[in-house]
Amino acid sequence: MKLSTKILLGISLSVFLIITFIGYGLYLMQIEDKYGDFQDAYNEINKSNNYFVIIDNKEVGFIEKLDGEIYISINENLKHLLNYSNNKLEIYKFEISETFLNFSLNDANQLKKESSTKLIYKN
Repeated sequence: MKLSTKILLGISLSVFLIITFIGYGLYLMQIEDKYGDFQDAYNEINKSNNYFVIIDNKEVGFIEKLDGEIYISINENLKHLLNYSNNKLEIYKFEISETFLNFSLNDANQLKKESSTKLIYKN
C-alpha cells in the first residue's frame, strides 16, 4: 500500500471511532436526561417481562420495556414509568415459576422473599 492510502485509511478510521464515541455518549446523555434517577433501572431492565414493581406499598404491576421506553402494567393498563416519579417504587427481577392471573401485593411480597428475586431499584 502506498503511504498516502495508509494515512487516508488511518484518518478515516480515527474519524469513525471519534464519531461513534460521541454518538454513544449522546445516547447515554439522552437516557440520563429523560429518566434521571431511573437511569440505572433503565439500563438494568431488558425486554423480558420478569420484572414487577411495588408502588407506595399499595399497588403492584409488571414492568414492560417497549421501543426503548419503560412502562408499568397495572390491570392491563400501561403507564410510563415517569408518571410514578413522585412515588416510592421498588423494582424487582424474578424468575417465573408460575403464572399469575391476579397478581396482588401479597404475591409480590411472597416473591420478594424468594432467593431468585433480586432488587433492581428502590427510592
